[in-house]
Amino acid sequence: MMKKTVCFFLIFISLIACTTNILDEDKVFDDRNVVLNHFFYYNDQVMDTTKIFTLGNARVIFKDVSVAFGGYYFTDHLTDTVVPNFKDTINLYKFDPNIASLKYGSAARVFKLDNDVYQGVHHFKMGLDSSITPKYSEFDANHPMTRDGLYRGENQGYNSLFITGLYKEIGDTASSEPDKIFTYRVSDEILDLWWTKPTSFNVVSNMDVNMNIVWNIDELLSGLDPTIIDNIESDPSDAVDILLAESIVNNILASYQIQL
Repeated sequence: MMKKTVCFFLIFISLIACTTNILDEDKVFDDRNVVLNHFFYYNDQVMDTTKIFTLGNARVIFKDVSVAFGGYYFTDHLTDTVVPNFKDTINLYKFDPNIASLKYGSAARVFKLDNDVYQGVHHFKMGLDSSITPKYSEFDANHPMTRDGLYRGENQGYNSLFITGLYKEIGDTASSEPDKIFTYRVSDEILDLWWTKPTSFNVVSNMDVNMNIVWNIDELLSGLDPTIIDNIESDPSDAVDILLAESIVNNILASYQIQL
């Protein structure tokens, strides 16, 4: 446990340093200051897109684990919504979805809080509202939602969780490295989870409000084996496929750990 904690903070410091460098060089950034920082683990090891792990009867390399966030609000201790102002009928609030990804970046910015003192509860939604946008073309070309594997097709919504990689059977001696593709998709129709975190904090200029999350992907995929099932579509016409997608969602609660 101590080893994981030390690794966690080293990665967090590295993530901040890398982010600072990117912002300085590109001069393009998302100004939302509420940030969901994800730390992907597999069997207590920090994940990346080159390491080989065991899943079921397969050796696997994860090429991406992407999850979409489709909502945020903050309530005070009386459970009244502080922000955003949902009662404003003139300037209607519209959430801009964002992604945390093993491949593209594990920090998802979800909201901009004004400078102030806050005491209450963060609420954030894992999964997309299927009505956010029905068409791929409504997102800017550089928007995270346009990345590979998320769009399901016109009028079919998006994948709120997208996992892909390579696998080989453990006893397979024909290949030295995983070389067969596996892909697990959980659609926005299936994934709809609201998370909460009670907290008190100050918001000041040029500082983020960080929520740090350890995600154990081995627990998320518990019970799956790419040598048996290497493709999950969240196909509403396939009862077995839907059950498999739902089994992944059922594993999220135990695998997704918001840190104190």
